Amino acid sequence: MNEQLLKIQVEMRGLSDKVKAGEIKAEEATKRLDELKTEKREIEQKIAQANVPTNERSVVLADVKQAMIEKRAITLNGTGAIEQVRELQKELSRKKEVLNLVKYFYGPNASTNIPILSPGLATPASYAEGETNVTPDNQATLGSKSITPYAYVSVLPVSAETLALGSVNFDSELPAIFADAFADGFARQVITGNGAGMNFDGLFNNVANPVLCGAAGAPKIEDLANFALNLRDFTDEAAIVMNPTIYSRILADTTNEVAQLYKEELIRNKTIEGVKCILTGYAPSSISAGSTVAVGGRLSDYGFGLASEIAIEPIKRVGDTNTYFQAIVFGNGRKIVDANFYALRTI
Repeated sequence: MNEQLLKIQVEMRGLSDKVKAGEIKAEEATKRLDELKTEKREIEQKIAQANVPTNERSVVLADVKQAMIEKRAITLNGTGAIEQVRELQKELSRKKEVLNLVKYFYGPNASTNIPILSPGLATPASYAEGETNVTPDNQATLGSKSITPYAYVSVLPVSAETLALGSVNFDSELPAIFADAFADGFARQVITGNGAGMNFDGLFNNVANPVLCGAAGAPKIEDLANFALNLRDFTDEAAIVMNPTIYSRILADTTNEVAQLYKEELIRNKTIEGVKCILTGYAPSSISAGSTVAVGGRLSDYGFGLASEIAIEPIKRVGDTNTYFQAIVFGNGRKIVDANFYALRTI
């Protein structure tokens, strides 16, 4: 059809030259031009129809329409009643902002050793001119923290029918499915891992520096402001991690005046005294006495060791029609410098 279209276009351009050369009369040229335009339009429509993607539903409807024209019966066998959706819909999971703020150590290492100077040098003292008896510093200690990655595994069984007959290209969806699952698991570990066995040492686990609330019960806006000011005294890059339930309880504080300004900042910007507040359901929500209701610090002082990317392997079993997609990631995480993290605790 493209060749026919090209021939028509060439002939249309040549009509004017033929009229000028006296080879054809103007009336005949006009008539022929109208014919060529009609032919050109029909060919272009056929080309456009040929390029339109078809699906099972449109083919079935075309068959029905043709059958009605021919006044004959047609059996749909159920296919006309099914709309195949080709996008896989997945359940929402919590946002994982905290994973974007920690420090990553990549590489296929059995263990990652991070050098740490903690505590640092003692405060220098003043001495007279020519002093020969300056006391050497005996406070600074150079140590290390070790991050040992462990295998985190997820196995997803998928039926043969899903892979062979399903409308979704399931293989292409697997990386995203597993990535979200591992991110969910790692976010939980980074925040609440108890440090036991092969678990992460989470942000809320054994925090070195407690900052106590002013009164028993739920924390108040002044407790959070005081906590933020403690953090700002050490770093401008601090962030506070808390559960949305704790956040709601703080906003419920009925204290007036300055507290209202703090609450407005918190609602508008999710900051207090300029310190970013990260709200996540992964954080604990208990307010019983001695509970850690928020953790603050420079999150880049939390180390996350990843020894590999997600490796997805399909596994078949004899006599089993399912395919088992096994995904493995080696990782671990812990606070690099414990002294850099603070906990807001109830009393």
